[in-house]
Amino acid sequence: MTGPRRSTGPAGLDEIRDWLSSRPGRVVLATGCFDLLHAGHLCFLEQASQLGDLLVVGVNSDQSVRDLKGPSRPIVGERERATLVGALRCVDRVFLYDEPAADRQIRFLRPQVFATARASISAYPSEVATAAEVAAQVHAIDRIAPYSTTRLVDTLRAHP
Repeated sequence: MTGPRRSTGPAGLDEIRDWLSSRPGRVVLATGCFDLLHAGHLCFLEQASQLGDLLVVGVNSDQSVRDLKGPSRPIVGERERATLVGALRCVDRVFLYDEPAADRQIRFLRPQVFATARASISAYPSEVATAAEVAAQVHAIDRIAPYSTTRLVDTLRAHP
């Protein structure tokens, strides 16, 4: 064995692009908030990883989560969320990003596949257009019904 295949903490996009350039294979990019990591997130990322050879995951920064979900979110800070996602066996590299949509990151990394939640297709149409612009296949993954961070947060807040 020549050393670790993946890194658990967040990396910069330049570092990730350099790492990818030295590895053969189909690159999959997935993104999300991943606040209060749960089994639905794991299923999403495992399915995304099966679409290629290398899975890179973008995690929304604290500010972009607040912009998307409201002032009381995230529950878990960005570095911890990125570290947890990066520690998953199916994830090869992880990065943080500030924008609500990952258009700039898709253009920069130029993945062969962009994996997204089916609901995100209509919520973030620019990501789909940007993926097409870089010739990435867009793959929509269905939500696992009982799992929702928002529902989990609401349940926790209702039972102090």
